Amino acid sequence: MERSEKNASQNSVIFALIYGATYVPATWLLKHQMVGKPLSIIIAIVPIVTFSVFILKLIKAFSVMDEVKQRVQLEAVVIGFSLTAMLIMLLFLLELCGVSNRGWFGYGHLVGYCWAFYFIGWFVSKKKYGV
Repeated sequence: MERSEKNASQNSVIFALIYGATYVPATWLLKHQMVGKPLSIIIAIVPIVTFSVFILKLIKAFSVMDEVKQRVQLEAVVIGFSLTAMLIMLLFLLELCGVSNRGWFGYGHLVGYCWAFYFIGWFVSKKKYGV
């Protein structure tokens, strides 16, 4: 059981790196409009596909974890989702007030904040359970 947990975890890390390796260049290419419209659509879809594979591998890694590690991951996702929902509500309300900064809180930045919030939840939950 320990071996399959380690393999599943390594696979999810590998696919996370593949996702990052497709997301960053795609963002750069699309931001600087280096390619035409049809190719830019394909470039925009590639990170979505790699992210989907990463999520599938991550779910598989969760399924072979013991109960405590599963609980840590679940709480990390719940904390991350809650913080993300609060941020989006705040940004929406600030935009209604006419006070917003798309340079700091654009759609692209929200991806980074989501990951940061997940890791905040992960650290809090790991500390709580002593894992």
